[in-house]
Amino acid sequence: MMASKADIEHHYDVDNDFFALFLDKKYRVYSCGVWKSAVDLDRAQEHKLDRLCRYANVQQGHNVIDIGCGWGGLMKRVVEKYPDTHVHGLTLSTEQFEYVKSNPDQRLSVELSAWQDYSPPERKFDSIISIGAFEHFASFENHAASRQRDVYRSFFDWCQSISTSDAQIGLQTIVINRAPNSVSELRDSRYLLDKVFPGSALPSISDIQAAMIDKYEISAVRRIGLDYARTLSEWNSRLVLNKDNIVERYGQELFDHYRTYFDSARRCFGTGYVDLYQASLSRVKPLRILSK
Repeated sequence: MMASKADIEHHYDVDNDFFALFLDKKYRVYSCGVWKSAVDLDRAQEHKLDRLCRYANVQQGHNVIDIGCGWGGLMKRVVEKYPDTHVHGLTLSTEQFEYVKSNPDQRLSVELSAWQDYSPPERKFDSIISIGAFEHFASFENHAASRQRDVYRSFFDWCQSISTSDAQIGLQTIVINRAPNSVSELRDSRYLLDKVFPGSALPSISDIQAAMIDKYEISAVRRIGLDYARTLSEWNSRLVLNKDNIVERYGQELFDHYRTYFDSARRCFGTGYVDLYQASLSRVKPLRILSK
């Protein structure tokens, strides 16, 4: 099925302090920022979080779910902007779970669970946000058997089952645009999927569109792959700045791995081989046929 708990922990459970060395300071967001008017990484991540809140139509009093919540950056931003909200996060990373759970804010809650295994509370969610998780939902085996769209359909069915009839989804996901044009593109993508994110395979735009039929429609969309290339460059600069600390605490091998990861991913986004989409999804309303 999707990337397993072990697959996710392979990447995300290095050490919370390690990721803090190259991510933004306030929200610790491990996904692409929005650079249109941002002057630094912290502002780029804040702009990204705000856009996804708008795309999910988050309002005061909403019950919000964050699928793939990471270290809770989006959750923190939601309650900052909309104080009268509650945000529930789902993650498969034990380190991230413990980190979010340690936050004493009663407006935040978190569960160590995949979306398929999550049983929602009695009150349905008013807004759904998922940043950088959708690309982990289908495996290479799913794609090889042409079952990835079934997985994505199940996800959108699940979203409808846990949410109110007016709930919108703010979705950010990496997509694959085309076949590799060179050996170097193939090498970069294989490193990312074999060494960085095992158990995952990227969706195409047509996969997402097919899975949403009669469920959701796209009400807004942004394509920002080049923003991800810049975000990766920023992470890489911070990584290099902290090289001595990283090598001393975690070893040369981990430092070299992340340098290769950031460089490979930056090239993939820079060439357009892979891209990043942000979308606002609204429920499809049932058609009413009026009789004369």
